[in-house]
Amino acid sequence: MSNLLIFGCLIGMLVIAVIFVMSDPKRDETQKRIERIKKRGAGKSTLHALSLQDMSLRRKNHDAKGLTYWLSKPLPDFKRIGNQLEKAGKTITPKQYVLRRLISMVVIMAFFSLLLKKKLIISFLVALIFGVWLPLKLLRRASTKYTKAFLRLFPDAIDLIVRGLRSGLPVSESLILVTTEVPEPVGPVFGNIANTMKLGVSLEKALQETSKKLDMTEFNFFTTSIILQRETGGNLSEILNNLSEVLRSRFIMHMKIRAMSSEARASSYIIGALPFLVLGAVMLVSPEYMRPLWEDYRGNICAGIAAGMMTIGMWSMKRMTEFEI
Repeated sequence: MSNLLIFGCLIGMLVIAVIFVMSDPKRDETQKRIERIKKRGAGKSTLHALSLQDMSLRRKNHDAKGLTYWLSKPLPDFKRIGNQLEKAGKTITPKQYVLRRLISMVVIMAFFSLLLKKKLIISFLVALIFGVWLPLKLLRRASTKYTKAFLRLFPDAIDLIVRGLRSGLPVSESLILVTTEVPEPVGPVFGNIANTMKLGVSLEKALQETSKKLDMTEFNFFTTSIILQRETGGNLSEILNNLSEVLRSRFIMHMKIRAMSSEARASSYIIGALPFLVLGAVMLVSPEYMRPLWEDYRGNICAGIAAGMMTIGMWSMKRMTEFEI
């Protein structure tokens, strides 16, 4: 009876996942049309919108971690997941990725439910970790690696644009130079901008779309600098040269902070891994000693409390070693 109940719950979760992911395309198209109308209506205040966007970057990042954000955003941000998949080099769509995560969670939960025999809560936690949390963590790590590689070469690309402007080339031709002279991942990004402009899209629009896709503060500075110069005038080569120096200074400061906090980060890794290593060693030496943690409900409660305290401690140590420049 319990096995039937478990499989019934799993099938129900799978049906809900399919209904959730395969949303109504008409509703999505309607939402896109509303966004286009809003942008069209705000076309006269492009400069003001860009200023507000750049000034509120830190406030948005802070608000995104609060409870209000999660209550107002019950659905996953498919656009952000799509950007992370593109940075990681994945070719699947965001909805396919979410559907695969839910299916893998259901499969892992079913396997561990049959293996552990009626330990549905433990099976759910294991499925949540290995089916959802770990793949998302790896995806975020690949996206972060892409961002670091981009920011390492981005000042060189700006210097190349500055040299092109000082030699008399227009901005569009200077951007094309970056596509051939700067390696990945910066070159393909500017190549997409150049190809978009060849289709008749303005430079401002192409830069704004790329800025939204990359979601990097440094590229937002670059986009805002070019759009401000085209609307108000000024020496663009001097502006971009100063921006390149600022970005290099930010990168150097970031590396200094990582070097200064390396000891604390290493301590957090060691302290976080030590309980799991001790647990594995004790289970190999004396399996009977650890059996109450899995077979007795009081042991399950103790293990859950310990896991929660370990998670809070590792998160606190990680936050103490992070600095926003």
